[in-house]
Amino acid sequence: MSGGMTNLSYLVESGSRRAVVRVNTPHSKALGIDRQREEALLRLLQPTGCVPKLLYVTAEVLVTEFVDGRLWDAGTVDSHHRVNRQLVPLLEKIRAFPKPATASRFSYLNHCQHYLAQLVVRPVAADAIEEHAAAIDAGSWQPVICHHDLIPENIIDTGRGPVILDWEYAAWGHPGMDLIRLGVAESHHSAVGRLKLRDLQRGMDALWLALTDQLAGVV
Repeated sequence: MSGGMTNLSYLVESGSRRAVVRVNTPHSKALGIDRQREEALLRLLQPTGCVPKLLYVTAEVLVTEFVDGRLWDAGTVDSHHRVNRQLVPLLEKIRAFPKPATASRFSYLNHCQHYLAQLVVRPVAADAIEEHAAAIDAGSWQPVICHHDLIPENIIDTGRGPVILDWEYAAWGHPGMDLIRLGVAESHHSAVGRLKLRDLQRGMDALWLALTDQLAGVV
């Protein structure tokens, strides 16, 4: 299957059933991906119907039921009415799950520093990214399930509502991060707060691109 930038995915069929077999990248640890956390969150969200049905999982492979539908695109996200009508209520349902006592609040600073420690060339914006991450970590926000990669290509319209794919970067993170990525502003976040989240999100994207290029031997 095409589209994935990190793992290899295959569509398999058995009779009338179809499933997606994802072979995990060997660089999971380098990219800050916690496969146990991903599995735990997927299992937690199974009753909601907003994630693919989990069929089989190991440290190397994830098998989910194929989700038939239409991928969102930039035009879909530009339709604020559709986002507010379909996606925002879904995210509110996801964010309503209470954090288990055994789960940790995601540290954006630790995540960014994990990337920076591996880069051969320190980015010019590294200090600013660390400052943004530290500022967000220092906030008094309550952690919620945060996808952290909520791009249009990870959202499928099934006709029964959106289903969100690719939860490998998900964690108990900041409640405003996912909608900031989609360009949706929530009224209870101040303009300054939204700006900090946007700057951090862009910084994390830049670090991810730099590290994936380095791992692929592009740089």
